[in-house]
Amino acid sequence: MKIGQEIIEKQDYEIEKMISKDKIKIKVGDKGFVDSRGRVNYTTGAGRGAIVNYDLEVKGYDHENIAKMIFNRLNAVYGLETYLEDEEIEYKEFVEEIEDVLMDIL
Repeated sequence: MKIGQEIIEKQDYEIEKMISKDKIKIKVGDKGFVDSRGRVNYTTGAGRGAIVNYDLEVKGYDHENIAKMIFNRLNAVYGLETYLEDEEIEYKEFVEEIEDVLMDIL
């Protein structure tokens, strides 16, 4: 697995949250990403906000997915899509620029 890699669940199961120890049901299609410690941070579904320690072995970075996550956060806060449309900049082009910077840094 790579840091920042998107995970899409392929089966339903129950997990225990790391901090609260509450049980939640993860369903097919729920999404998350791998962090630098081999944990999955769920971003959709019943598990949204949960961090689950799967002790995944992580090697390298998923620059593309990290770039998409950065764009999504900035878009939610600053409404970048409107700016991109006004400036006739394609989403893919913008995300590729973020990815290029990440590749230079990481």
